Amino acid sequence: MTKSLQEISDRMEIDEVLVRYSRALDFKNFAEIEPLFTEDAQFDAGSLGKPQGPAAIRAMIQASLEKLDSTQHSLAKSLITFTDPDTAEVRTYLISQHILGDKHYFIGAEYADRLVRTPQGWRIAYRRLDRMWKEGDRSVITRSH
Repeated sequence: MTKSLQEISDRMEIDEVLVRYSRALDFKNFAEIEPLFTEDAQFDAGSLGKPQGPAAIRAMIQASLEKLDSTQHSLAKSLITFTDPDTAEVRTYLISQHILGDKHYFIGAEYADRLVRTPQGWRIAYRRLDRMWKEGDRSVITRSH
């Protein structure tokens, strides 16, 4: 199956959006999160919330992560399916670590995303976090610090 140069370019740009998201979380550069989402984006994070819009998505993430000592969101290679030239359904495995003092919380999950091409490039229009397993103290990311 031969891919066009446009599709190869699109795949590379989509991968970069996903990596930029993880790095923004891990380096606590929360302002870098908002430009990765469309204005009407939705994020179904299960029990952490279901914010809509880039500012609300950033607020949920920042409230969960800002007081942690460190995090690492490691992504596997994504499975990208184009439903039309400007829309992609993307599935990406994730292992994330959350550390606060001597407490740790790990999850294995999958991001189920829909990305759309915008004048500014590919952006996340919908994201769902599907947790597959967890280990450790969940209060690390859910309690007030």
